[in-house]
Amino acid sequence: MNRPDSELSAALRRLPAPAPSADLLPRILRSRAMGVRIADEPKGLAIPWRWLAAAAVTGVLIGGSWMVSLSLSRLGSSPEVREPLDAWLRQTGMLPSDSVDRGLSGEVPRPKYGLITTDDLDVTRLTEGTWMYAVATTTDNVLTQPSGRVGIRLVRAHHLGQPVLMVNEGRDLIGGPWGEYADTTHLDPVSLRPLRSVASGRRTRFIQTFSGDSGYESILRTGPMAMFRASWAALPFSRQTLFVNDWSTTRLAVLFGAFPLARRWSGSLYQVAYITQNPGRSSAPIDLRVVGTDRVTVPAGTFDCWRVEVDTHLWRREREAIWVSRDKGWVIKRQTHGPDFVVNTVLESYEPGR
Repeated sequence: MNRPDSELSAALRRLPAPAPSADLLPRILRSRAMGVRIADEPKGLAIPWRWLAAAAVTGVLIGGSWMVSLSLSRLGSSPEVREPLDAWLRQTGMLPSDSVDRGLSGEVPRPKYGLITTDDLDVTRLTEGTWMYAVATTTDNVLTQPSGRVGIRLVRAHHLGQPVLMVNEGRDLIGGPWGEYADTTHLDPVSLRPLRSVASGRRTRFIQTFSGDSGYESILRTGPMAMFRASWAALPFSRQTLFVNDWSTTRLAVLFGAFPLARRWSGSLYQVAYITQNPGRSSAPIDLRVVGTDRVTVPAGTFDCWRVEVDTHLWRREREAIWVSRDKGWVIKRQTHGPDFVVNTVLESYEPGR
């Protein structure tokens, strides 16, 4: 006989739950920012079938076979259970691999090119509006599947009585124009450096604020696994150096219009994220280089573009290609390669103004 929902929920909550890894939240945020989960290359996948089977039986006994998947998510915290489960999660990319851990604690690389400063920018070329992108993942050069949509909006606004450029990012993996999450960042309208960012989920609120030479970050999580964490870090670059406080390169999309892109142009800026996770390793350079020109056709139309090679180093060195419209400064297409997949993000539409 099935128990009432309240009794079933109470029984499930009594199951021991593993403590989350310190790196799990940044991994989730970064994966969500890209619109698709990124998995490291498997190295001998070893699924702990014995523990999965035991959890399945427990789920059936408690509330019926329809609750098995929920029971699996609340496996015990003993080493016999947690260690094989963590190993499996690392294989799927849901926990960082050892190589990523070493990258976070290792030496930060130096910028490859000259740093982009306020004097290099032409903010009058920035366009207000909303850009919608479609994301698709191709696996093994065979299967292509849609991975959702990403929206990014840039408008001139005021915050605490001061003029700012407001950037909104929304990710939609199910339906609707902005999905369940929307992040807001205020940029200085002259230097384009971030002043404040807020990212919210169902139970998590992630806030960053920046002064000229430091950054402060707090994470508040409510619910059964409530947590508050806060930290600050000195910024290892000058007050004139451009940086983005993003866990991917998504926010760069609204800044390219201000860059002096040209043949053989190159420049570096900084990426700042996860101050609470590792204050000493929260900044790393992003290296940009124009490597050619292409005519690119996407759902929003056909554009003559600069092809920009982008190297990031926050986690480990990763490279992607970004195509930027030569006359409008819009990001038309992004392409990221994984061990056995390619993620393409293409411009679907643009709506001017607010």
